[in-house]
Formats: sequence, structure tokens, C-alpha cells
Amino acid sequence: MPALLDTHHHLDFLPDEARPPFLEAVDDDVWLVAQTLTPSSFVELVSQAAAWAPRPDVIPLFSLGLHPWSITSPSQADDELAVFEKAVERTRFIGEIGLDLSPRRVDEVPADLQRHVLREILRLVGRAADGSCADEPHVLSIHAVRSAGEVIGLFEELGLLRRNVVPVFHRFSGTSDELTTLIRLGGYISVQSQMLATKRGRAYVRQVPMDRLLLETDLPAARIDAALPAGAIAAGVAREVTNCLRETVRVLTELRGVELIPSLERSQARLYGV
Repeated sequence: MPALLDTHHHLDFLPDEARPPFLEAVDDDVWLVAQTLTPSSFVELVSQAAAWAPRPDVIPLFSLGLHPWSITSPSQADDELAVFEKAVERTRFIGEIGLDLSPRRVDEVPADLQRHVLREILRLVGRAADGSCADEPHVLSIHAVRSAGEVIGLFEELGLLRRNVVPVFHRFSGTSDELTTLIRLGGYISVQSQMLATKRGRAYVRQVPMDRLLLETDLPAARIDAALPAGAIAAGVAREVTNCLRETVRVLTELRGVELIPSLERSQARLYGV
């Protein structure tokens, strides 16, 4: 079976006790990039992984993130950025990061604070990526709501696309022109079933070159109640992840009219080493 990589998974949304059976239950041909919402949670997950993973070969790739929704104050952001600065030397996978400039989110986390955090993250990533091997790029999973053009502009301003840093926009929701600019600059989009359920999403995946498409699930959709049985949680989420990945491949293949797997495998290997 071809390897399917879920480039945007939320392992940290599972209760601690459900993680080992979940990793055991996931199909052998499915690999995971585990996004985190704060640098502190990244450090915690990585430190615990060897203890709760059922086998070393099922430990996912861990991604160092600071999600705009997880910023609570300037002081908390500075504390987390200090953790990020130390942790960024431990991984070349970064995410979930980004900007959410929707009115609701800006009311909760001011736009200028979000921008400060993202700029600092990208500065630290750029510094870490300088001098890195060309075949081991820093890969960033990006959340951008009403801000795709601004995020792309920040990459250009900081020269990150010349510094072995690759943006992967998760659930891309910008304009067609912004998508064209992203692809021209060397970026990717990660796709899942919800994006393919919209007319605009289907149009976008027809627009993007085959070698700039990646898979994701963004599952679990929310934190799962720890009161539920761990085995049932694990089995249900594992099944959902596998079904989501395979259905996404099926729909993408139908939309593009060609076999998608060979291109996916090359992109997964190039960016993630999987």
C-alpha cells in the first residue's frame, strides 16, 4: 500500500491514555505530522512520546506551533516565544502557526499581537534554517484566515523562501491570485475533505500543480472528553483519519483525472522524509 501522510493532525486533542492505542490502531500505511498549539505542548508531547508510544516506529513527526487562537496575552506570548526559541533547534517541522484576522478572533486576540508573534516565529525559523541541508527544509503548517496575502507578503519580506523554508497553507481560504502567488513562490497547500466539499475548494485543487498538493485531516476536530473509554476513542479516531485520507485521495484523483499517489509520495518524501 502507498504511504499516506496526514500532514496536519491534532494528536494533542486526544486524552493521554488514548494516544498509545490510537497510534497502534492507525493503519500501517498512514503516517502523521502532529501539530501543536503552543511550544509548551510541543515540549511536553516530545518528552512523553517514548513512554506512551507502543512502538518507536509509530511515533509521529512532531511540529512546533503557536496557534493564533492560543495567544492569551502579550506576556503569555513572550513566554511561549522563549520556549519556541529553544525548541526550534529540535525540529524542522513548524506548526500550527499563522494569523486569524476574522472579526471574532481579532476581538479575542488583537491583530497586532498576532502579527508580532508570527513575525517573531518566522524570524526564529529563518535563523534556524540558515545553513540547513537543502534536502531537509523547514516545513511550516500555516493557518491563515482573511490573511493569506499578508502571510505570503511576510515570507517575501523576510526572504524565507530563499532560506530553505517551505510554507504549507492548511485549509487555504485566500483568493485565487493569492494562491497563484503562493505556488509561484514555492508554497504548497494541504487538502482535506471539508475543503473539497466547497466549489471554491475544488476549483483551487484543480488550479494547484500536482506536486504542490499534500494531504491532511485536521483531526480530531476538537479536544475529546477524557471520560470516554480510551479504546473506543482510539479506534474511532484511527478509522476516521484513514477514511478521511483515502476519501481525499479518491476525490482529488477524480477532480484531476490522473493518479495522484505517485506525486504525493514524491512530495511527502521531499518535504517530510516519509
